[in-house]
Amino acid sequence: MDNQCLILLSKFSVAARKFIGSVNSAKMIRDSHYASDIFQQIDEIGDEELILLSLDLQNVLGMLKMPEIEKEKEKEVVQESSKEKYVFGARG
Repeated sequence: MDNQCLILLSKFSVAARKFIGSVNSAKMIRDSHYASDIFQQIDEIGDEELILLSLDLQNVLGMLKMPEIEKEKEKEVVQESSKEKYVFGARG
C-alpha cells in the first residue's frame, strides 16, 4: 500500500462519513465484499465528487477492470509498433 492510496482512502472515508456514516478503511482494503457494498451505496447517493473519489479508489484497489476493447487496442498498438521496428534484414 503506497502513500497515495492511503491519502485517497482517508479522503474517501471522510467524505463518505457525511452520507453513509463511518467507513472502516482497514476493512475496505481487506474485504472486497465490504468495499463493493460501500461503493454501491455511494453510487446510489449520486454525489458527483464522492463518486469520482470512489472510482479513483476502486482503480487504486484494483476493483475496476479494463474493458476488453481497450485491451485489444493495446495489443494492436504493440503489434504495429513491433512491425515498424524491423523494416530491413541484417544485410538490408
